[in-house]
Amino acid sequence: MMRFAFLIVALCSVAGCAQVAQLVPGRGGEVIIPGTDAPTLSLFFPSLQAQTIATPVAQNDGVVTWLSVEDRAVSFRNGVVVSTRGLGDDLMGADVGASLAALGGGAGEWAPRVHGYMSPEYQSVFMAFQCQRTASKREAVAVGTSSISANRTDELCVNDEREIQNIYWQTGNGVMVKSRQWISPRVGYMETERIIR
Repeated sequence: MMRFAFLIVALCSVAGCAQVAQLVPGRGGEVIIPGTDAPTLSLFFPSLQAQTIATPVAQNDGVVTWLSVEDRAVSFRNGVVVSTRGLGDDLMGADVGASLAALGGGAGEWAPRVHGYMSPEYQSVFMAFQCQRTASKREAVAVGTSSISANRTDELCVNDEREIQNIYWQTGNGVMVKSRQWISPRVGYMETERIIR
């Protein structure tokens, strides 16, 4: 709890907040930060037992990079993670074209997905999956302390070594309000939630 409170105070010192009005502890807790309209994202890594919050710091060719106070960076294209930095076993890049197509309404067929990593010897290593996405279905999803109606899309990805399942929740206008996305073998899954004020 103290660590999370410190993170909020540190973020507010960067964002120029006058005070922290409310901090609801626990995974996916809602953080209310008065005095700022900056979008905020909660990031939780179950395998690392680490949670932080991030704000957008850069946008390039449709990819938005969010940065936490610990200098952990996560980049997304339309809410789908394409790279990470500062997590240890980072995702250096990902081809997520088929995932984006599924979120846009195309689903059912198996399609490739490729993740790129850096080996301890600083060599590029690629991990290929075959992925299948379900058609989106509307459901109520808990985001912090709120319940939001969102479109849920499940994505099953397999290769010879592992099976992963990503889950995406988007609003009707395409905002990713919550997700569960696999990053790498050592980092495991990342859970994201847009912070509701």
